[in-house]
Amino acid sequence: ASKQPTTSMFAARAATALRHAPRLATPAMRSMSAAPPSMETDEYFIFPRERPGLDYDLNWSINKNGVTPAGDAHRITKKADLKKLGLSAGGTTKPQGTVEEAGEGALSFPEIDAALESVKVALGASSTLYVAEGDCPGTRIPCRIITDSAAVAAAGVLEQMPKREPTPLPITCYVSEGGADFKGFVVEQGDGVVYSEDDNVVSMVLTGKSATPGALAAGIAAAATAIEE
Repeated sequence: ASKQPTTSMFAARAATALRHAPRLATPAMRSMSAAPPSMETDEYFIFPRERPGLDYDLNWSINKNGVTPAGDAHRITKKADLKKLGLSAGGTTKPQGTVEEAGEGALSFPEIDAALESVKVALGASSTLYVAEGDCPGTRIPCRIITDSAAVAAAGVLEQMPKREPTPLPITCYVSEGGADFKGFVVEQGDGVVYSEDDNVVSMVLTGKSATPGALAAGIAAAATAIEE
């Protein structure tokens, strides 16, 4: 005859089940949010872990511009930000050459669309991104430059703008030293999600040998004029 379960047998099974059951977060565990990374376990991790190069607000805002950074991203709004990164601010950058608007000449919309898709992927894969923000020279039109080039980031192409939280701006320049030589921009109506449908927005691409401070200055000047037409 089989044995009937006893109280001690139930207790033993309960103890075994508890040892193998997943751990639940407790108030004590949640209160350790300021603990150093060495305190992390498979069941518990520390949040948030912001640091220079990892700013959640900045990352979310450039994600809205189609770039999801795999590495560090540094926001630059004033010369002091460059100094913290060990970069020297450049002098006034003069426009060099021209940057064409799509649909106004030889540059087609499919060409700028393909270039935008390619540069966003390239920038997202970069180990270090620089996100420079300011006003287009001589205007109050805010502009954002997303680049993997320290030289472009430090060139001082933009004027300092009033302090604001990271957010997508009317003109966005995607500048990468990699890829094929390309320069151009497109003016579009806001998508109704990131930008108001009542607003015009500009997306610019400079890649390869065209990713220079001079070309960027020329493109921003042209974009600032086009967005107000």
